[in-house]
Amino acid sequence: MRWTEFIRLLGCTAMAVTLAACGGRDNNDAPAQSQAAPPTAEAAIAQLENSGAIPKLDRSASLAGPDADGNGVRDDIDAYINGKFTDGKQRKAVLQDARAMQKAVLVDATDKVAAKTVSLRLMDSTSCLFSVFPDGAGLTSPESVSRKIEAITSNTKSRLKAYLAYNKSLDGSVGSLPIGDTCE
Repeated sequence: MRWTEFIRLLGCTAMAVTLAACGGRDNNDAPAQSQAAPPTAEAAIAQLENSGAIPKLDRSASLAGPDADGNGVRDDIDAYINGKFTDGKQRKAVLQDARAMQKAVLVDATDKVAAKTVSLRLMDSTSCLFSVFPDGAGLTSPESVSRKIEAITSNTKSRLKAYLAYNKSLDGSVGSLPIGDTCE
């Protein structure tokens, strides 16, 4: 899910929660009395996170976010992956992709060589995803998994800006698909 799709989904969910909280009319066509005020956007997000509809994500000002085990993946994304993917090979592939995405957010976008190196890691991780996930549609297609990791990695304005700067630094560059086993 891309960032804009996530925001759109979040807005629609908040609107649906707000409309549900407004109530309707009784038989006399008089407005129904609502006992509680509609939830704020923050409350709607918290409700969705607590229900498991969306992952609980770090929203700190830090680009890197917390990574207590030092595996190169933010702890919140680690928890999401470990809870979502039970197959060992698939979990390793998704962690590889998350590590590469984290590098894309953190790389110095003005350093073209570093950005290209990150790009190669992302191509390797994408190739790995395609080798371990079955083809086809659905939430566990390699494309969907990759888009989800991209969305949750760039979940704040500063992280999204850093990721966009990384992508812009690659404008005009070319690459080739990796050959062989690219899984770590």
